Amino acid sequence: MDTRRDRRRAATVAEIKAAARKLLVAGGASAVGLRAVARELGISAPALYRYFAGHEDLISAVVADLYDELTAYLIAERDTSGDLGEQLFLVAGGLRTWALEHPAEFGLLFGAPVPNPGADDHELTPSHQAAMRFGAVFKDLVAKVYRQQPFPSPSEELLGPELVEQLCQKSEFFDGMPPGAVYLSLTYWTRLYGLICMEVFGQLHWALDDAGAYFDAQLREIGEALGLDCPPAE
Repeated sequence: MDTRRDRRRAATVAEIKAAARKLLVAGGASAVGLRAVARELGISAPALYRYFAGHEDLISAVVADLYDELTAYLIAERDTSGDLGEQLFLVAGGLRTWALEHPAEFGLLFGAPVPNPGADDHELTPSHQAAMRFGAVFKDLVAKVYRQQPFPSPSEELLGPELVEQLCQKSEFFDGMPPGAVYLSLTYWTRLYGLICMEVFGQLHWALDDAGAYFDAQLREIGEALGLDCPPAE
């Protein structure tokens, strides 16, 4: 039963996470300390422990919210079209747009090591589960493309047994795609991710004043490799 006490608690948790995000935007991840959040809310730091077990717990909750916000944004962009090629552009372009509009939040999600990636309970954390929901937007789209028309992919001989073994272990996660197709999916994701990171973190300014056209050209190249009809260059 949703009691008044539950609603008050949920509202307080939301206020704490909003304060943490405000500090993140203003000063980066290092500014999001429990004491700083408490000062922002005008409460004592120990009072925060009624709602979060500690700093890592708070950051995990903020990260989960950000992933879910981003995921909802990308799904809304994707669903404006029923064409797979256009969906690829909409989702990838949407990620770039969100990242450029929210550089501090993007930095927290994608610019830092995953906390405790080897911990036994890592997969149970809200941040990990939200990250998986985000990843599914891209993964499911590429799997849908492959089911519609399998795209050419490298042979297992070219990839080598060690890599093929790892890719086979992830085949189920990629809806049963073969190792070569999983390899290309990872390759194109890291390519887009790297481009967006370089732009957001100011690593492309030396070459391009505006990386948008370059990003779109890379997307068209990826789309064509996947056998998609991609929007023409503007």
